[in-house]
Amino acid sequence: MTLALPLSPEAEARLKERARAVGMEVEAYALRLIEQQLREDASLADISGDSAKKFAASGMTEDQLAERLEREDHAARGVPYDE
Repeated sequence: MTLALPLSPEAEARLKERARAVGMEVEAYALRLIEQQLREDASLADISGDSAKKFAASGMTEDQLAERLEREDHAARGVPYDE
């Protein structure tokens, strides 16, 4: 199925910006958003796959994970991380 959807200029700009931020073409990103919304009864386990199990088995707290992700984000961007 092919759809043509009229978007406001503001919505179009946000869609393009978000697609660019994740490195996707606008059409592919919009399709992903629609498909995510249409999935029924997707549990956290379905969405996260083995990641939730691995996190639980690691013994790491949510705060420790958040800090680690923040450090990795800063490192990827070449920005110093201030604790």
